[in-house]
Amino acid sequence: MQALIDFLSQHPALALGVVFAASLLESVAVIGTIIPGSSVVVAAGVLIGLQVLDPWWVAATAVIGAILGDGFSFWLGHRYHERLRAWWPLSTHPELLARGQAYFAEHGGTSVFLGRFLGPVRAIVPVVAGMSNMPRLRFAVVNVLSAIAWSAAHLLPGALFGASLQLVGAVSSRLLILLAGVVAVVWLCTVLLRLTLRGAWPVASRQRDRMVAWARPRTGVFPRFVLSLLEPARPESLGLLIAAVMLLGGAWMFLGITEDVVSSDPLVQFDHVVFTALQKLRTGLVDEVMIAATELGSAMVAIAVIASVSVVLAWKRCWRTLAYWLTAVGFAQALVWILKMTLERARPMAMYDGTDQFSFPSGHAASSIVLYGFLAFLLAHKRSPKIRFTIALLAAGLVGLIAFSRLYLGAHWLSDVIASLSLGTAWVALLGITYMQHEPTERLPARTLLFTALGTLILAGSTVVVTHHAADAARYAPRQSTSTYLLVDWRVDGWQRLPAHRTEVDGDHEEPLSVQWAGTADRIVQELEAGGWRRPPPWTLRTTLLWLLPSTRVGQLPVLVKLHQGASPTMSFERELDPSRRLVIRLWPTSYQVGAVNDPPVALWIGMATLERLAHPAGMATLAMTDQDFGMPTAQLAKSLHTQGVRLNIKRRDTTAVLLVR
Repeated sequence: MQALIDFLSQHPALALGVVFAASLLESVAVIGTIIPGSSVVVAAGVLIGLQVLDPWWVAATAVIGAILGDGFSFWLGHRYHERLRAWWPLSTHPELLARGQAYFAEHGGTSVFLGRFLGPVRAIVPVVAGMSNMPRLRFAVVNVLSAIAWSAAHLLPGALFGASLQLVGAVSSRLLILLAGVVAVVWLCTVLLRLTLRGAWPVASRQRDRMVAWARPRTGVFPRFVLSLLEPARPESLGLLIAAVMLLGGAWMFLGITEDVVSSDPLVQFDHVVFTALQKLRTGLVDEVMIAATELGSAMVAIAVIASVSVVLAWKRCWRTLAYWLTAVGFAQALVWILKMTLERARPMAMYDGTDQFSFPSGHAASSIVLYGFLAFLLAHKRSPKIRFTIALLAAGLVGLIAFSRLYLGAHWLSDVIASLSLGTAWVALLGITYMQHEPTERLPARTLLFTALGTLILAGSTVVVTHHAADAARYAPRQSTSTYLLVDWRVDGWQRLPAHRTEVDGDHEEPLSVQWAGTADRIVQELEAGGWRRPPPWTLRTTLLWLLPSTRVGQLPVLVKLHQGASPTMSFERELDPSRRLVIRLWPTSYQVGAVNDPPVALWIGMATLERLAHPAGMATLAMTDQDFGMPTAQLAKSLHTQGVRLNIKRRDTTAVLLVR
């Protein structure tokens, strides 16, 4: 390999010529089936990663060669048509052309794009496209796009491999052991699951038969309930059983989440993780889509759909179904209102007034799953499995989009949405069980209901999007911290108002937050870098693979992310003490500012200083372990800043020193 690299480094034009010829010949009629063009282009990608060849020249050469090869094949087919069958080698191998024609007949113009990636037909499909008089402009567009995609699909993996070739060679044995371990675990879990299902199904069948045999001769509510759920002869038993599982599962999940919210259990901490992550991912285009989605779940759209469905049911005199319908949506709204007023949980961001200012549970999510979930049940009842699956999939997609929009826009916590979906699922399942047990004799106009509800949703949703979009865009606009507080007494006792320990997602208190720093981000970076601290390496493919090398220096490894109240550190710095130890500083912004008499207020940051030691279990990999001595890193940071003339104070909180930096 090194000899090839040296040779191509001295003759890059030759390498580009080989890539061009391989890309061209692989697409030429018939002979392309035996030309290893893909392998040559992948090898060129490896040389790009090794910085032997220029990536742009190689990409351009491969794309142009692929375009010309397919273009020449198309011209042959368009120019000579059926006369090609008499040409060698098609005359001796007619199955090649037959295979290409069958593929083109099945996939049409798409086959030109896909065929380039399939060895058996890649050099035949362009010929067949020409013989079939495919429009030249359409072929040209598909030809160019497929050439670009084909080149990228072969160059990028090769370049990534080439960039880390040396490193992959060093960790290959460890990667092999790791991969073998993963495969073994997956295989073992698959075998255990298969054995469990094989042994559990006969046991479950016997228990079902015993319960059915016990219930058949008996009367009463419970025996009838058992027969309705488990009797194999009843076609509706499976549906009732699924509904019963949904009812129990939804109710159990809703009660569990409610308990976590009331008692501020770890789920509440995870709410902050999801909220922070989604707010960081927001972009303008996705914001527009999510605002439109949340408007589809608004009260105006819901009322319009409820009213239109009610009118159809009343017109067809389906009075009992109408009663179920109004009970479903009415009770859900009343229960959501009662829970909001009882728990009075604040939203992630203030954006509503009155009852709507409370977050738990999500009215959008609850009303959507009850409204469209029960409507889907009515439409799918007594339909074929294919129709039932299609209706359920469409309803789940609409409800899921509305529910996710509430999370994305910061209108609700994750627990609000999950609780609402659980509550709505349990309520719809209960109504479904009751409906199937006391099924009305009315014949539902399913087709009329479907088109009425769909038309109303589109019409009302479009109206709300047009009339309310500007106001909703302002309401759901991304925001920073909702409020900033001024700590004028920070150096005296105000520092004690900040958290003493880092809070993990599960609510546990971890390392002490021993650093409080008042200053701008630029000033903090400047002072730390002047004191010998540096930014740690970023997470890349190379730095990730370095964790598999026991010989890696600590300064080569990225810093592991540690969350505080759901947020990752905004700034991280390290100072290497020796090849196996380093000091690490992680800083998070707070909602406080610190002011002085003659200075403008500046942001207050909170963080921790820790010592990390490398460990090498079984000599197979590298692990970074956080030392439990938190006093030494804080003292080292204080010493470093003191020598630079930075103003600081050291306070004591229990047995922990807190460093105040200004």
